[in-house]
Order: sequence, then C-alpha cells, then structure tokens
Amino acid sequence: MENKEAVKIIDTLYKEVESFGVKIKKNLIIDEMKKVREIALKEEAPRMVKATRLIFEHVKAYNAFNIPMLSDEPIEGFEDSTLGTESDIEENEEAQKESLLYLLSIMKDPANKMNASDLKEYNILLKSYAELH
Repeated sequence: MENKEAVKIIDTLYKEVESFGVKIKKNLIIDEMKKVREIALKEEAPRMVKATRLIFEHVKAYNAFNIPMLSDEPIEGFEDSTLGTESDIEENEEAQKESLLYLLSIMKDPANKMNASDLKEYNILLKSYAELH
C-alpha cells in the first residue's frame, strides 16, 4: 500500500506471525487487519478492503488461516509437490503461517500486477471457504 502507516502495520504483523504463528497471534491479526481496512477504505482500495475483512473474519471464525498458499513451491510438511488438500492445511500450522505470511507480503504492494492477481485469488478462496463452512 502507498500508505506508510498501513505498510508499517503489515510489517509488524508479518514479524509477529512469523515468530509466533496464527493461533497465538489471533487477536493481533484481527485488530491489525481492522486498522489496515480503515486505511484502505480511506484510500478507496476495494480489493484491500475486502481482503482485510475476509482475513480477520476467517481468523476470528476458525482460529486459523485455512487457505493454501498460492505458490508453485510445495508447502513444508507435504509429501508431494502440491499444496495439499483443505484438510492438510487445516492440520498444518506451519502451512497456515506460510500462506498468511505470503498474503501479508503481497498486501504491501497491491498495485503490483502479480500481487493484485494473487490478492484477488486469496479473496475468492477466503469467500469460498466461508461459504462452505
């Protein structure tokens, strides 16, 4: 994001999730995503507004981040080169953490064409997950 305050919040949250994981930092993730959402609303960045809302709603509802990472690389802990099934990520806290960290990293520059595409895909996955559960 162009807003330095939002980038600072995302950077701080990234470091906390990286160190402690999703479950331990559940309330921090929810609170910080709400702050970033408010900034995105002021900047009129609808994809970021939606992403931040979907993230904090997901973490609040499931006490986890059950969305697989968008990557060609395998997630540590899976035997093959796929990202695993939904049940795999629900049981693998490291995979959840890595996926959320990737999402946070792309949120810092949502104007980048590749990041915008991945952010849109995460929004779809988060919405679909909520509809199915």
